[in-house]
Amino acid sequence: MTIFKKKASGKVLSMTGNVHLRVKSSLSLVNLQSAAFFARESLKCENAKGITENLKLNHRAYVIGAIVLSVSFLESTVNELFLQAVHKNNNFFSHLAPNVPNLLCELWEQSSRLPILDKYQKILTTCGKKEFEKGRAPYQDVDSVIRLRNSLVHYKPEWDDEENEHKKLESRLKSKFPPNPFAGKSQAFFPHKCLGHGCTEWAIQNSIKFVEAFYQRLGVSHPQELSKIETR
Repeated sequence: MTIFKKKASGKVLSMTGNVHLRVKSSLSLVNLQSAAFFARESLKCENAKGITENLKLNHRAYVIGAIVLSVSFLESTVNELFLQAVHKNNNFFSHLAPNVPNLLCELWEQSSRLPILDKYQKILTTCGKKEFEKGRAPYQDVDSVIRLRNSLVHYKPEWDDEENEHKKLESRLKSKFPPNPFAGKSQAFFPHKCLGHGCTEWAIQNSIKFVEAFYQRLGVSHPQELSKIETR
């Protein structure tokens, strides 16, 4: 039982009743912070003096974790924005057309099978904002991050002399970041030379740039200072 009292114009107004408090937790920032933690740990492995097989195994785990969580950050961010509309937090959309929250609610019901970047694009068009150009940064870079995550999560081995999808991934990523220092010279780019600390920084930084650019297009500031995330 909770009692509220308010004094107005010399009178005391009282209200007695039950209050139900609801809490909603967000995970997008946690995903990003976790990705950054794994990135920092992967760098510690690369800087270690004594290199062991166990160290290299830990390093691989940190790198893959950072990449996967970078994309989890992208997906949880866009889902949480949809739910701002679904849960009637209309203040977030107050600078947009009045019907935007309702339109986003309708879109949310249809969005479960949409690719991550399609969700971002559809939100922009629904809000009357310009979509990202697919062939330019930051869209193109973050699309490469997602393709890399997908190649890891849905991994399909290929013979090193008959590579197909792995070569396509290499052509996208080879010049983007320093190679994994633990990889041998004769090893394939993916999954060996690709998966180092340089790749984790690239994935995290481009995910942040994309989300910040998305919020800028919406005309609002991201609620967290993403630029303060440390990857080394």
